[in-house]
Amino acid sequence: MQKIRVLHVFGRMNRGGAETLIMNIFRNIDRKKFQFDFLVHSEKEGHYDQEIKKLGGNIYSVPHPRKSILQYKKELKKILREKGPYDVIHSHVFSFSGYVLQIAKEEGVPKRIAHSHNTQDGHSSGVLRNIYRNYMRKLILKNATHLLGCSKEACFSLFGPDCFLDSRLIILKNAIDLSFFEPSEGIYVDLRSELGLNKNTKLIGHVGSFTEQKNHKKLLEIFKQVSIEVANVHLILVGDGPLKEKIKQLVKEYEIDNNVHFLGIRNDVPQLMRNFDLFLFPSLFEGLGIVLIEAQAAGTMCVVADTVPKEADLKLGLIKYLKLEDDLDIWVRTIKNCMSKKATDWELIRRRINYNGYNIKDQIKRISEIYA
Repeated sequence: MQKIRVLHVFGRMNRGGAETLIMNIFRNIDRKKFQFDFLVHSEKEGHYDQEIKKLGGNIYSVPHPRKSILQYKKELKKILREKGPYDVIHSHVFSFSGYVLQIAKEEGVPKRIAHSHNTQDGHSSGVLRNIYRNYMRKLILKNATHLLGCSKEACFSLFGPDCFLDSRLIILKNAIDLSFFEPSEGIYVDLRSELGLNKNTKLIGHVGSFTEQKNHKKLLEIFKQVSIEVANVHLILVGDGPLKEKIKQLVKEYEIDNNVHFLGIRNDVPQLMRNFDLFLFPSLFEGLGIVLIEAQAAGTMCVVADTVPKEADLKLGLIKYLKLEDDLDIWVRTIKNCMSKKATDWELIRRRINYNGYNIKDQIKRISEIYA
């Protein structure tokens, strides 16, 4: 049987929400039927690169389009011609997907997917940036056969206010593999022991890349005040990114370095989530926040900025939304009230995840139908 060949386009395959979703799909999809390859805008190795190769995928590195847009076009065309033919191109690079899909259409790729994973591109809204966004939106709408988004807000942001009238629009949930979250004594990670902390230590956790979007500065401001009011509380930061050293310096300036732990990138996030007494997520913007689905799957209470779409709330009583502009006192008081509240009924958690469409098995069916 001829495989359906899919080329995914990413900046780099690091551990972000979009990348994690596609890897969840890659691990669970019928790989006898689907071939996944990846085009990345970086020569540096991504976190998922080795696993992609083990699963049978190819990774093609091209120079970042900022270096030379003409060279980028030449390289993409070359890959589509020499490594193809591809049945599907699935682009995850927000506005720039417009240019990617235009080239794919020129090369005769029959299914061309623009996928919105966020509600902003992270750039300020200058005149040139707005011209670029509008132009790329037009290219997306002209060249895409499918418009995918992880939430209504993410769709609106990339595809525009009329997108919900477009028959090409599909909301594909940022689903998780539930098998990683099922309670099992055999896969429990004791994070307090690993860090040399006593069993009564309170742990506030955050999982996310060290970028402006994740708002680590606000997170540290909140935690500093929490550490003054709550005895024996520690902050766990999981992830990597360009601002990591800057955040480490800020931790020293705030004199909280004895209570903040940088764990880097971890493969055991589901187990880490169970250790947290609270998950803190003050992002400036999010497409959905797949880590919030993971935190709720682990039964962990979350205090979250209202910039995160409400679709992330599984209605388990585990998410408390606050405004970023709320006084620090409100954030601290809410954290103190919510800390250590847990949802321990795994069957209820599983049912809510299934009901809301966040089980990867349900989304595998949907994406398989789209690719086929």
